[in-house]
Amino acid sequence: MKFSLQFILFSFLSLAIVTSLYAETRYISDQLLVTVRSGKGNQFKILETLPTSTPVTVLEVDKDYVKVITAKGTEGYILRHYVTKSLPKKIQITQLEKEIVNLQQQLETQQQKVQTYLDESADSKAQLDELSTQLDQTRQSLEKQETEYKTLLSNSENVLSLTEESQHLVEENNLLNSELLILREENQNFHRSNMIQWFLAGAGVFLGGWIIGKISRKKQRRY
Repeated sequence: MKFSLQFILFSFLSLAIVTSLYAETRYISDQLLVTVRSGKGNQFKILETLPTSTPVTVLEVDKDYVKVITAKGTEGYILRHYVTKSLPKKIQITQLEKEIVNLQQQLETQQQKVQTYLDESADSKAQLDELSTQLDQTRQSLEKQETEYKTLLSNSENVLSLTEESQHLVEENNLLNSELLILREENQNFHRSNMIQWFLAGAGVFLGGWIIGKISRKKQRRY
């Protein structure tokens, strides 16, 4: 009896160790609604239905099926090709949208700092160079994120209409262009105006090019 109890305890301990070593998070593939079953096959009972992008913890993997545990604690089996280690496009797009908004806010903040330096007629070249470098780095990061975002949107089957967004960006670009003209007029006598105007103009051209690219792509889709 003592030996049997020790064997049972050892078996449970071994199973727990193996499970903890193997467990990893995967996701339900794009554009799917899959079922978690009590066994390996369609003849087994459906325990839970999972939509795309749902994270699950994988406990076991074989040739055709994976054993998973869901956020609700349901343990069961899903066909292996229905789960993926990569983040689904829906999650990637959401993350990139947040990153783009954050970078745009950073860009606006840094442009405001540039304007503050201009208003105060700051003559510290070192400070201005550092701020220009930060703004350039932010612009590059924004451009990279927007490129990834546009790529994901073009590859996604459930992309929503971009008409409203394009109009908003056109208005935003017009506003930025107006602000840029004002800055140019106010700083004609500033001894470093050539460098600042080139820098701000680059930001306007970059945003304008990005908006035109979005609008052009939308028109191509319509035709």
